[in-house]
Amino acid sequence: MRYLNVCMVLFTVLIMTAGAAAQKPFTEGVLVYKVTLTTPDNAAYKGTYVFSFKGAEIKKELLLDNGFKDVTLYNCATNKIYTLQRGNEKQYAIQLSMDDLLLKQQKFTGFRIRNEEKDVKELAGYKVYKGTVVYRNGSQTDIFYTKEWKPVQSITYNRFPGAQFFPLYFAYSEENGTAMTFEAEKMEAVPVASSVFEIPKDFIMISYEEYKQLRNE
Repeated sequence: MRYLNVCMVLFTVLIMTAGAAAQKPFTEGVLVYKVTLTTPDNAAYKGTYVFSFKGAEIKKELLLDNGFKDVTLYNCATNKIYTLQRGNEKQYAIQLSMDDLLLKQQKFTGFRIRNEEKDVKELAGYKVYKGTVVYRNGSQTDIFYTKEWKPVQSITYNRFPGAQFFPLYFAYSEENGTAMTFEAEKMEAVPVASSVFEIPKDFIMISYEEYKQLRNE
């Protein structure tokens, strides 16, 4: 009996170790979402949202079919964030506050996943789980996600801070009525050039306060 108990303990440890080893940090690669943005007046725009990863750096690039483009660079080693914008016929790299980002994410921390189940569909080539994210205030949303990979940086997703999974399909609505849906079409662990995360040389680096002043001129 003692031998049997020891074997059972070893078997359990092996299963737990295998499960932990199967989930890998997504240290470098690209994740591409198809997105739909719906405005409060029901105008719908489609496009792509590309996430690029390399260690402590993240680049997010949103491009919609109406010409709207938004690029944000995150360096979690230096705690610096820049958004690349055009204004007054010039191009600006506007520094944002990491503290402000963490504050915005605060209300989404501590979420739980309920009703988790394996789903038959695949997204971006990965088998997915379906579950319901429940936030501390009681609000909830359904998502599809893979547990094969996990983000390296806890700030990767504003609405899933600290996630131990990658959401491959999710949707949300802002308080102003704007809604967005995201569906992953490609997720690849591939080398990404360091230049992808650099601020282009023709962009002027300014603070957010300076940018607001320029827009009011």
